[in-house]
Amino acid sequence: MKKDNDDFHKEISFLKDEINRSLKKILIKDEPKYLYDPIKYSINNSGKRLRPILVFLSGKLFKSNVNDLMKAAVAVELLHIFTLIHDDIMDGDDIRHGKPSLHEKWDISTAILSGDAIFALAQLSISSLDIDAYNRLSEISLLVCEGQALDKEFENDNSISMDKYLDMITKKTGSLLGLCSELGAIVTEQEIDIRSKLYSFGVNLGLAFQIQDDYLEIFGDQKLMGKSLGSDICSGKQTAMTILAKSINEKKWEDLTSQKKDLQSYRDFFLVNGIDHEIKKLVEYYIDRSSGCIEFAHSFENNFLGNFSNYILNRRY
Repeated sequence: MKKDNDDFHKEISFLKDEINRSLKKILIKDEPKYLYDPIKYSINNSGKRLRPILVFLSGKLFKSNVNDLMKAAVAVELLHIFTLIHDDIMDGDDIRHGKPSLHEKWDISTAILSGDAIFALAQLSISSLDIDAYNRLSEISLLVCEGQALDKEFENDNSISMDKYLDMITKKTGSLLGLCSELGAIVTEQEIDIRSKLYSFGVNLGLAFQIQDDYLEIFGDQKLMGKSLGSDICSGKQTAMTILAKSINEKKWEDLTSQKKDLQSYRDFFLVNGIDHEIKKLVEYYIDRSSGCIEFAHSFENNFLGNFSNYILNRRY
């Protein structure tokens, strides 16, 4: 049963506070400051905690042990932070959530070391749980790296199709959200069929999330996004927006990008060619697919997963 939206927002606010408290507790050391100061900075500058919240919302379907869920939730958030640090280095992004990215505030060597240590902390957080949870974290970590590798390979390659792009974001973004929703079932040793449905729910939600992020990277509010808009186009990234642009009017799009126009010129192109509407339809398609994966949970007492999907769909940053 879909929960009241007020209850949902109270729940995620409560969970976010608890997750933040637990993240602060994992750092029992202050020395060497070269390592732990940047780690603290990264943990405190890491967004909305959507992924660990999803671990809890999934686990509450099965009345999972709260302490076990917190270990899993902290692990996936640390894994996420690790990927952001390294992605920022690889993509040359100097802003993260409105503040200097780690390599910009310190330097690349510090950022690499801090990212590696955060990944180690993620493994430690989940190591006391069932071996399946530890193994899945490792498997998904490799998938995320494969997705990032494809993302880098695709740069400035205008032959990339939508299917190839979807495969890339399935690995880079979808698999981690899939892990988050699956972990709630893993910690209570649910059947593989339930685990698979929850993983698919998260993957499809991740596809919707990333495609919407492509849209917000053009049409979002720069202050809310906490980063400069249009940077993906400038760096030759393949996104759902750029792939649709090529398929609709390749010559015009190539002319536009070769001239390195300003953000408004790109916005005008997307609006005139109806690409904004196509992107919104694509997001809704994957939201619908994710909903189909959790039909089994409609009658569950603590089911907030549908609310979480709507929360993703309606976000502005």
